[in-house]
Amino acid sequence: MVNRFTLFVALLILSGMSLTVPLQSVASQTIGEENETEASASGSGSDVSSVSGDNTILLNATEVGEEQYRWTDSSGTENPTLDLVSNSEYTVKISNPTDEEHELIIDSNADGKTSEIANSGDIEPGDIVEFKFNTEEAEGLGYHCEYHPDMMNGTITVFAPS
Repeated sequence: MVNRFTLFVALLILSGMSLTVPLQSVASQTIGEENETEASASGSGSDVSSVSGDNTILLNATEVGEEQYRWTDSSGTENPTLDLVSNSEYTVKISNPTDEEHELIIDSNADGKTSEIANSGDIEPGDIVEFKFNTEEAEGLGYHCEYHPDMMNGTITVFAPS
């Protein structure tokens, strides 16, 4: 009887361990990882795009060193180039697991002057924000953090629809 009970307890422990492993991996998933397959499929060249098939851009504010920050996508690419289609609406989702405030600003550098196209508003530590913008402008787009512009910045490439 003791041997059967020991075997039963051992099976319960092993079963419990196999159930907790998937739960732990889901719990540690960041917002940028939720559509990793879709994001990878829409990339061009060797870069992995941060844009999913439903025109959602997924970014995370990431601390890469002491007080050193970058925007990262689901593959971990720092300050990725965003490949977008012109005259389309995009939803930007940003997760901020750092303990610093961030704000993503999308701007245009057309005709030699910089103008803001859209922004996330302040992204407090631990927050996830979402905002929409349109790619009406086809050239000179970029993005940066209001508070860390030298570290957190990237290029937006806009293509004509195919």
